[in-house]
Amino acid sequence: MNDTKLTDNPAVPEFWLRKDPDEAFAAMRREKAVHRHDMPVSAWYPEGGKGFWSVVRYEDVAQVSRDQETFTSAFGTEIIDNTVEMARLFGGMLNMSGDEHAHHRAIVNRVLTPRTVEALSDTIRDHARRCIDRVAARGECDFMTDVVGDFPAQIICELLGVPVEARQRLVELTGILLSGYATADVFEALTAIISYAEGLVAQAREQVSESASFLRKLLTAQVDGKHMTDHEIAVFFALLVSAGIETTATSIGQGMYALSLFPEQRRRWQNDYQALAPRAVEEIIRWATPVRNFRRTATRDTEIAGQPVAKGDKVVMWYCSANRDERAFERADDLDFARTEEQHLAFGGGGPHFCLGAVLARKEMIIFFEELFSRLPDIEVAGEPQPVASNFVNGLASLPVRFTPA
Repeated sequence: MNDTKLTDNPAVPEFWLRKDPDEAFAAMRREKAVHRHDMPVSAWYPEGGKGFWSVVRYEDVAQVSRDQETFTSAFGTEIIDNTVEMARLFGGMLNMSGDEHAHHRAIVNRVLTPRTVEALSDTIRDHARRCIDRVAARGECDFMTDVVGDFPAQIICELLGVPVEARQRLVELTGILLSGYATADVFEALTAIISYAEGLVAQAREQVSESASFLRKLLTAQVDGKHMTDHEIAVFFALLVSAGIETTATSIGQGMYALSLFPEQRRRWQNDYQALAPRAVEEIIRWATPVRNFRRTATRDTEIAGQPVAKGDKVVMWYCSANRDERAFERADDLDFARTEEQHLAFGGGGPHFCLGAVLARKEMIIFFEELFSRLPDIEVAGEPQPVASNFVNGLASLPVRFTPA
């Protein structure tokens, strides 16, 4: 039985057309820790689906994130229903659990290391400067489409060896993938990204140079004598591209908007950039929470905060609610670079599925804002942001800004 009316159901478009989705989640948290929601037919989910439990408080989201034995990813991490085979085919390690997930993650961790990210610093800075310089003389622009839109894409594509001429198409396919749902367009976009990646992997397999590319290193990396298959690497490519492009752009765009709402925090940061940068980036990520949810499936009869949950039930963790939980964060709706609270849950709650790209995302944000404040120190928001219509990503389609032309 659904607990709430349609506009209180975060799975459907009507909820995200509200002016106060954060307040709606706050009301849910005040009422109880776990809510039951239906999966009705909607523009997002044309075939509807099985209902699910919404987990909205910090402590409980963290518990579900970390307990993969009870709440598995193996049946899919999206709200929609899918077969295990389809979830595995298109989600790769995101939709794996236990030893299998740990094995794939260990292979990737041997290649996507902090040293790899650090080696990208000059590339990240070059692309940040290029993105800012192309609007610097104009005095006004759209921060999302004119500045940030392709910034993380260029870096991810450099890492993965994607030719310059193919990058814009990948950005377009990623936009379709993350703003859509159980539709043919989404399926076709994901299939196209994976197919393209398989071609790059095949080229990497033929590589003979000693200075191996990232994909070549993935092909040769092994744990306990086992490698990832070409298809598994292609799926990981799709995950890294889609997550790396959208979530970092979202964090930077929402961060710019947050700084306009909390100008004293911006002044503090600009006056002492390097000292505050690590803390500021973490707080922006908490405040923005670029990925709103992931789903798990109960492997046995259990309970969450006293709410019985049956084996096979879908459980959706609302990170956007957990990161605004007043039980975990004082003045949770405020941007505050002086926070000393424990880690936010935006990268997955510290469980086995903690975001593999977190180190890269942080590096990109620190360098980008440093270059932005250096080149356009008085840049300010000049209009209302236009959000992306999604219950999955907290993206901005548009953010008007103005500044003194450089």
